[in-house]
Amino acid sequence: MILSTLLALESTARNTGERIVVVSDNHLLSPELITAGSAIERAQASDLKMMVQSDDIMSALTDSIINIKPTLVLFTGDLTHNGERLSHERMAEHLGRMAEQGIRALVIPGNHDCNNPGAKRFDGDKTLPTATVTREEFAQIYCDYGYGKDSRRDPASLSYCCEPSKGLVIIAIDSNMDELNTLTSRGDSTNNYYSSGRIKPETLQWVIDQASSARQQGKLVIAMMHHHLIPHFDKEDRLLTNYIISQHKDVARQLMEAGVHTIFTGHLHVTDAATLYNDEGTDSIVEVATGSAICYPFALRIATLDRQHRSLDIATRWLTSTNSCPSLREMGRQRIIKSTPGVTALLSGKAWNKLGGHMGQLKAMLEAGGGKVNLPETPQQATQLALRHLKEVLSRTLLAVVEGNEQEKDVDDIIEQGKQGIHAMIEEIAPDQADNLWEFFQSSAYPQLDPLVRSILEDRNAVGSPTESHTDDLRLTVRL
Repeated sequence: MILSTLLALESTARNTGERIVVVSDNHLLSPELITAGSAIERAQASDLKMMVQSDDIMSALTDSIINIKPTLVLFTGDLTHNGERLSHERMAEHLGRMAEQGIRALVIPGNHDCNNPGAKRFDGDKTLPTATVTREEFAQIYCDYGYGKDSRRDPASLSYCCEPSKGLVIIAIDSNMDELNTLTSRGDSTNNYYSSGRIKPETLQWVIDQASSARQQGKLVIAMMHHHLIPHFDKEDRLLTNYIISQHKDVARQLMEAGVHTIFTGHLHVTDAATLYNDEGTDSIVEVATGSAICYPFALRIATLDRQHRSLDIATRWLTSTNSCPSLREMGRQRIIKSTPGVTALLSGKAWNKLGGHMGQLKAMLEAGGGKVNLPETPQQATQLALRHLKEVLSRTLLAVVEGNEQEKDVDDIIEQGKQGIHAMIEEIAPDQADNLWEFFQSSAYPQLDPLVRSILEDRNAVGSPTESHTDDLRLTVRL
């Protein structure tokens, strides 16, 4: 009995010691690139990311990681604001501080990190170009953090594979398209920037070979990349094409068959987890996306490795303060709320692009029904209409989405508030026909929209299909 107890304690200690921290989208902007003035103020005012505080946040995050004492830290891309060389060098200094404490960090680039024509410095009232890095320079800067001699490199990309501890294989997948970027600073005629994701066919085969080999040797496999591999809500691949890799269904199937069952990602700045099953429901892959380290709610993942059960127990923590910003979390939350008009304008603009050409027909049809008609005549008017009636519910929805586990919020109340707002919009647009139009919306339009709304707010994937799933965003166990 004493021996069993000692063995159990040893096993617990071993599992507790093998912790892996996951961080994403640090978007670090080196303090050397910021001189106070209107330029940085304008940039900060129009961005959810807390750029000015990014280095302070990274310092606090590094302190937290050192206190956690993990054996490994995974950074899933967008290490820098816009790929500035000075920002990369500053990020490497933070990683070096972890290394001094015996904590190994591994990185993979995001779409912001290499060949970025948007690399700028904020100099008082001016925004000026600054040096970015090539892909080769990225690998050199992070040679101690995944791109060293103890890693196997994919010849076609910045993907690599390494074994940071015996029997644990990390496959870092380069999902970026920055090779296609053009920069006037390098002699190109224009600046072009690609944020979409894909895995090259030759890189995909390389990843499959690495995963298959590791599995055949009985090793545990964890993958990471920047872009999403599987949809985190229904129709993500149609509505947010820049956030999920091309050919994602086929890629996910091949990775699953090669023995990859867990992948960490970022990019969308939401803390969410989603499960994709094969058609038979006999196999699956879980994608654990982590929100931006410099956006509310400032999430990081802590995964405890259980070798006996070949799994990871994942918990989520949040950075709440820094040395210079004791109210970091509340400041970030308010930035989300204040972003509602901008998000509304974006959504209204997209809707206007689809419907704007039919506004004349719609107005004529409504006027034929009799009574006053007040259709917006510009995208700006459409935005103001939506803000008058939907601003609060959109803020509630944004907060629910970025916080994760949306279903723990009062989903029915959010949906009802949204419907009331739409009803009020209809009454403003066509007061004399509001009842008939509202009945049409409830009976014909909303049933088409409901699965998407439920997928987002109830945290469900593949709604209504045989492989519909719900995965806890914040507390989950995944198999390796």
